[in-house]
Amino acid sequence: MDSFSNLPEPLLVTIISFLPFKEAARTSLLCKRWRHLWRSTQTIDFNARFFINVDASREVQRQVFLDFVRQWIANYQQATISKFCLALSQPRNSQMVVENCITFSLARNVKHLVLDFSDPTWNEDDFEGPADPTSYDLPLSVYGHEQVLESLTLFSCKFNPSGFKNFGLLKQVSLGWVEVGACTFKALLVNCGCLESLSLKHCWSMENFLRVCGRGLKLKTLVVYKCRFYYPCFAVEAPNLSCLRYTGTLPRFDISRNNRGLDEVELDFGLESVCSCSMADRLYQLFFEVFPMRALTVCTYILQVVSMGEDFIGMEPSFPVTHLTLKTAMHDYEQVGIRYFLNSCPHLETLEIQLGPGRIFHDEYEAPYSVLDPHELWIRHPVVFLCVTHTLREVEIKGFKGTPNEIYVLNYLVTYGRVMEKLTVITSGENRGDPTVYRNIAKQALMIESASQNLLFTVL
Repeated sequence: MDSFSNLPEPLLVTIISFLPFKEAARTSLLCKRWRHLWRSTQTIDFNARFFINVDASREVQRQVFLDFVRQWIANYQQATISKFCLALSQPRNSQMVVENCITFSLARNVKHLVLDFSDPTWNEDDFEGPADPTSYDLPLSVYGHEQVLESLTLFSCKFNPSGFKNFGLLKQVSLGWVEVGACTFKALLVNCGCLESLSLKHCWSMENFLRVCGRGLKLKTLVVYKCRFYYPCFAVEAPNLSCLRYTGTLPRFDISRNNRGLDEVELDFGLESVCSCSMADRLYQLFFEVFPMRALTVCTYILQVVSMGEDFIGMEPSFPVTHLTLKTAMHDYEQVGIRYFLNSCPHLETLEIQLGPGRIFHDEYEAPYSVLDPHELWIRHPVVFLCVTHTLREVEIKGFKGTPNEIYVLNYLVTYGRVMEKLTVITSGENRGDPTVYRNIAKQALMIESASQNLLFTVL
């Protein structure tokens, strides 16, 4: 700490500005010189949820937060700030503070502006309830900040996309809890000529078709998270698009990619309610459309459904993926799906298994085999895939509890992973479990002969 304390104050402020706001505040405890330095940070995050106190009413908590914001703004001395975030539900009840915050940030040439007026009590999985939570109108002053803003996040905040036409530096836009119709979407892409990243979270649309295209579109990253469409269908014509992250019901994608796949694809269809052979065929076609090139993340729904189709052995042609993430409950119904993706990724180098709860389709599911026995699949008569023996070098398992299926997969990878160099098992940290028991089970499971002479394993 002495070496840091000898640095000039402007440099210390720059260092603190790289920290999250709460972490920056904690630096005030380091020593006397640091007590007030954090108040000069150029990364400001006013989040009402940081002020939750179980011993105080919601009204008292809100007032404490608003007083803190007023005092901070009144005493802030820096001429510029890099990022400003205001997260406050029911903004109309505190309109003066909200307007002062926005004026404060714009006057200091903020580059990254976040206005989150959503309510933490809203149910993000409710696709049947009202689709129009109360929104706040983006002040006109923000539209005049066109030559400074580089990223803009608006949650439960209505906006006029035609007002973005002069945002020459705007590269990142994130929208949440707001209606985004086809016309709004098109205007946003047309007016933001430098846009590289677009995120839609909990948005809704009266249309069932969104077209992601535009002359000279520079979009590289598209995120769609739990948005409500009557029938989700996306036509994508973005030559620079390299990353797609989608969470919701199973959509239809029509991607014009000039025979080139996407570098990174993450798909989560946990909100889907239909599980059938026809959905398996749709999944197969969807993977042809997105065709992941480097990294792929799939969910438990995909692991269950993909094996119900005619091509339940693997994709043809196979993926050139080197990094695969499986979000799985490690249920019996997912085992064939896990094998499906190991077989579909013959060049796989890194495998990440994220264990957690997931919806299991007990009634609808029809396994491709009359008897589905994970012990049979992984231990007694395993299929040893090319990636396991020739390319897989690193495996990380998160949320390990030591269930039989988890142990079967773990043993399989150790037994046949000839070139594996690193295996990390991170035990579950949920409140009802005992991490010590989980760690002991993992260590016991790893007491088998490894196919790799260079394997280093860690249990956390």
